[in-house]
Amino acid sequence: MTSRFAETLIRYLLQGFQAKEKVTRMRCCQIVAMSITNLGAIDEDLYFELIRKLIERVRDKESSIRVHAAVALTRLQSSDDVEVNEALLNLMQNDPSAEVRRAVLLNIEKNANTLPFVLERARDIDATNRKCVFVKVMTAIDYRLLSIEDRERLLVAGINDRDSGVRRACVRMVGEGWLTFAGENLLELTAALDVVDSPAAGKVMQALFAAYTEIPENLSFDNELWNTLTPEVAFVIRATLEFFAERHDSDQLDKHLPDGMRLAQLLETMGAKLEAETEDEMRADHEFVIHQLLLIARMSDFPDELGRRAMLTLMRKMLLVPEIPENNIEAISDIIRKLSVSELDFVRIMVEVVSDVREMAPSDADDLPPERVRLETLLVSIKCLIIIKYILQRCFDSLSDGSAMYALLTECVVPAVQSSETVLQEYGIECLALCCLLDRSLATDNITLFAQAVRQGSGELHAKGLAALLDLALMYGIVDLGSALGSSDVLVDILIKELHSEDEKTQATAAEGLARLLYAHRVPEPAPMLETLLILYYHPDTASNDALRQCLAYFFPAFSYMSSENQQLMQQVAVSTVCKLGGVLKQQTTEGQLGATQGQVAHQIITWSDPRILDAIGSMNNTTMTSSGGGGLRVAARMSSYAQIAIDALKKTFSATPNTRKVLVQALNKLALDDAVSVSQLQQLFVLTRTLSRMELVTDMITRNALVRFEASLLKLLDVENADEISLETWLEEPEMASVFDFVSSLDEDALEDLGDGEDEDEDAAGDGLANNDDDDEDADEEGRRGGGGAVNGSDSEASEGYRVEGAGLPAMSLRSRMPVPAKYATRSPMKRAREERLEELTREIDELLESDDDDNELNDGYPSS
Repeated sequence: MTSRFAETLIRYLLQGFQAKEKVTRMRCCQIVAMSITNLGAIDEDLYFELIRKLIERVRDKESSIRVHAAVALTRLQSSDDVEVNEALLNLMQNDPSAEVRRAVLLNIEKNANTLPFVLERARDIDATNRKCVFVKVMTAIDYRLLSIEDRERLLVAGINDRDSGVRRACVRMVGEGWLTFAGENLLELTAALDVVDSPAAGKVMQALFAAYTEIPENLSFDNELWNTLTPEVAFVIRATLEFFAERHDSDQLDKHLPDGMRLAQLLETMGAKLEAETEDEMRADHEFVIHQLLLIARMSDFPDELGRRAMLTLMRKMLLVPEIPENNIEAISDIIRKLSVSELDFVRIMVEVVSDVREMAPSDADDLPPERVRLETLLVSIKCLIIIKYILQRCFDSLSDGSAMYALLTECVVPAVQSSETVLQEYGIECLALCCLLDRSLATDNITLFAQAVRQGSGELHAKGLAALLDLALMYGIVDLGSALGSSDVLVDILIKELHSEDEKTQATAAEGLARLLYAHRVPEPAPMLETLLILYYHPDTASNDALRQCLAYFFPAFSYMSSENQQLMQQVAVSTVCKLGGVLKQQTTEGQLGATQGQVAHQIITWSDPRILDAIGSMNNTTMTSSGGGGLRVAARMSSYAQIAIDALKKTFSATPNTRKVLVQALNKLALDDAVSVSQLQQLFVLTRTLSRMELVTDMITRNALVRFEASLLKLLDVENADEISLETWLEEPEMASVFDFVSSLDEDALEDLGDGEDEDEDAAGDGLANNDDDDEDADEEGRRGGGGAVNGSDSEASEGYRVEGAGLPAMSLRSRMPVPAKYATRSPMKRAREERLEELTREIDELLESDDDDNELNDGYPSS
């Protein structure tokens, strides 16, 4: 009975699927989706009709309708129905609405065919959808149904997500879902994470321990476990001890951490197993366990002297192992630094190790083939340079001619830089850069070498040379280093050129380095560099460079809101950046590429330039935003530089392209100027706005209305009810106004002449808008012709007697008491302009058909002239 009623109801509701009202379509789809759950067997014809109608509705323009249609479709899904499966997967992947994608994600059948597409939603652009993947979907799915690659991909996406809620959802999936499927056995779960090769397992385990602190607190490691270390056991022990170390829980560390002698014995045992092992897979496991033990030893304080000596002896011995991995060298360097009394003692020990390693190089007396001698010598040199790199990274004292490190510089680093082997050059450049960070004179002497590596090098050599230049510039400043190259401009040009590299990684490295230099005030002329970074950020060519865009997306607001001085730099380059981006962004829109529009760019830069946001941030942080000089700028001074954006934008509109002019005019209102702006700047803005209106450069209605609104806001800030109350005579006498009048005077004379001729037509339009009669219009036209290009607005006799000031360049402005009417009334409508053009065309056609001058005169009397 219920099934029959549901079928009847569905047949009736299907009629509403094509309804004109969107609410009707939505309710029909919603009720159908609810009714399907009560269906038992269903008529075959109804089944196929229902699927066909639902597939039509999942393409509806309303997202709310698509949601209910998608839910209904998932309840009719079967593994054999290809059409339904494809429609649902297409919705989940490509639908623009996050709600529609979420509805399919939560309701679609999870099987071998759909699971890969479900996992893709872990990278959905909507954070709620990403959370649903971990909390709603994957928590209920046994992790053993996923391949190791899929598990790894899912964990990397979740634990590295920028949204903290998504990261918590990922941890919840592991703690409440996967750990439950593993029978609450942490080692079994760790084995499923493939800890040997996983880049995310460490972060996942730390996040899991932080969310469920009872897990590490209840763990215990007995002697039997230490004696039978496997990769999973070693990983869990290391992760647990790191968790306690980060929390500074010394009691738990002392409880679980073995003494130095015990750690040394464990390392020796695992080293012996590694030497005896022949299978590559087992060797990798042993190397992983050794690395975990080294990381554990790095957390120990080595309180007993016997343990310290045993560990130091073992570390020196391990560094002499020919095939020791580089990550182990780094861990050993940290342990030796901890065991050393001072930095001088650390350098002495490591220099002795380097000398021992160099002695391992084969000699001519070994009677080996020349190629093998060359190869082994090369490997020894590389190992020495790697050790030297980790020594330098842990040193802070300045180098001196008599120091042990200076000897390594001359004996190992310099020969490597001069070597013909590319790999030695790469390591040599890196070590030399680290030396230069410890000695300013050394940096000045070798800056040319790093510049040459950037200009002529390729691959890793080029990358390390660029990193060296950026690090040294950050340490010592561009001015000091640039003097060694001739001038600071040479160094800046080298770095700026790297922003245009075809390699995305090089672009990102250069952008990050230059952003650091700007943030640290290490650039002598920061404005051009800031403008270059802004253009690079919005340029369509960098759309695929995620590293660059993510870095700059963080940098620009952080830089702008750090100090008023930085914000003034952003204000200084705002207009020029928007104008320079006009062409490329327009081409991007024409080609259908996704990206920011020129208007969005202008709005974003204006937001970064707003000093009121800077004050709000300072208020929230209970700090006063200051310039780098130490003194806070007054609000009026900061608003003065902010209002300069509007002045620059208006000046640029006279020479900009129509599309850029439209963007700049519409951006004026987004500035939201207030009464903190000086009166002189408001006056300059008003003169430029009125001049722009009179020159008819703004043609579309939306932009003209925006200009009218901006002019009205200026009048309000000037405390003037009507433009007629403004007197230019007083303004001309003010020194602050000289620049704007000079600018208007410098405009194209031909354009101003044309403008004067067009004032008659403007007056016609203004007359229409103010309901003036035709006789007034004709009188105004005649007065305009006598005045040489433009009538004074209005019929008042005083206004008609108004005069011009020679050189002011403001057409048709009464300097005694009146300003022209707003552009809303002074510009002819497109309909009126088209009508007049059509009348001119008719007049020309009639003139060609008429043969006599008398007939011409008669017709001209009968038709309105143009």
